[in-house]
Amino acid sequence: MTEKRTEENWYAEPFEKHGGCGDDGCDGGDCDCTHATMSQPERLPLIEEIAGMFPNEWLVFIVPPAEDDDPAPTHGRLVAHSPHPDDVFDAANAVLWNQCVYTFFNGDFAAMEASYGDTLHAEPRPVEQPNPAANSPLAGDEPVPADLIDLIHSALDKLYQKPPNLNEAIRRLRIAKVRTAFNPESPLHPILDAALDGLEVVEPNIESVILRLEDELSAFKVEIC
Repeated sequence: MTEKRTEENWYAEPFEKHGGCGDDGCDGGDCDCTHATMSQPERLPLIEEIAGMFPNEWLVFIVPPAEDDDPAPTHGRLVAHSPHPDDVFDAANAVLWNQCVYTFFNGDFAAMEASYGDTLHAEPRPVEQPNPAANSPLAGDEPVPADLIDLIHSALDKLYQKPPNLNEAIRRLRIAKVRTAFNPESPLHPILDAALDGLEVVEPNIESVILRLEDELSAFKVEIC
């Protein structure tokens, strides 16, 4: 099924459907910006191949607008996966309202029913609207830094963990991306885009992303001094 998006879903990476990467003359083409890859579904991973890695789990993908109306989209980027539905629906709610989201259970009905555990017949939990002044519902008890640069460095810290906390690092980089959206001229836009593009793949090269992100942040600090 395709999840409904609402304007309250504020804290994930924006999807500029018409704006491209911001480079002069960018029309999608061979550019690697989010606009280009989402405008060309054939450049995205196959959902069927990624789903095969996570049997009997819930999965949520960002899919290209061209496939949003399909009952079962073919291409997309994996946002989250978990045996527990609440984890995945929280991740789906973290996606910005102007992205196309596809959520499904990758297994049979019996396995899906079992994934709900004791909550299947429990009273429904109240719906909490995201608050821009509060932490993301995925953050647990750990607050995210208020300073933008500190927030990006905290994402790096998550990548340095053993094992790397990839989902939390991506979440923090998305929050940073949203915060920079208030300044369209921010030089941090391409830095965050490159980091997210390197992590939101089936087999991310985390070490390469860390080195590039640290180098670009160092250059950014020199530039603003």
